[in-house]
Amino acid sequence: MDKDIAVLKDIALFRNLTPEKIQRIMDILRKVTFSANEIIMREGDIGDTIYIILEGTVEVAKSLVIDDTDNEESGKNKVFARLDGKQRAVFGEIALLEELRRTASVKAVTDCVMYEMKKDDFLKVAEEDYELGYRILLNLGRIVSARLRRADEDTVKLTTALSIMLHEA
Repeated sequence: MDKDIAVLKDIALFRNLTPEKIQRIMDILRKVTFSANEIIMREGDIGDTIYIILEGTVEVAKSLVIDDTDNEESGKNKVFARLDGKQRAVFGEIALLEELRRTASVKAVTDCVMYEMKKDDFLKVAEEDYELGYRILLNLGRIVSARLRRADEDTVKLTTALSIMLHEA
């Protein structure tokens, strides 16, 4: 159990939590496995679960065709990221904040072992321990903010490249 707490302590979502607070989180985490090529979440599905990769690699892909989320085989998905257990990557985090459709599909590239945390379980713990809920949501805000900043930078790069191409044409 101490090994699991040490693993979670290194994850950005649980940064600055005491071992006791991490143990409270351990109580609501469930270890799950996915086989290579298995779809973990589909773009467009309603999400209520966050995942933490312990072992393995996943690809995060976004549909390039509006209203066509079932197109893994058609080649119309753009892989935007590869995440793995070495990074202790977290995905599906928006599900802790609101019930919206998934913004991307995630597929296991290799066999994967992960922790999953359900939104309702997290909210129950957060209501029982306000400090724990506050710290996790603060960390989550930082994670989402960093991802938004990267997306903004990517948008500027793409817009600049498109402007140059159109100007030259």
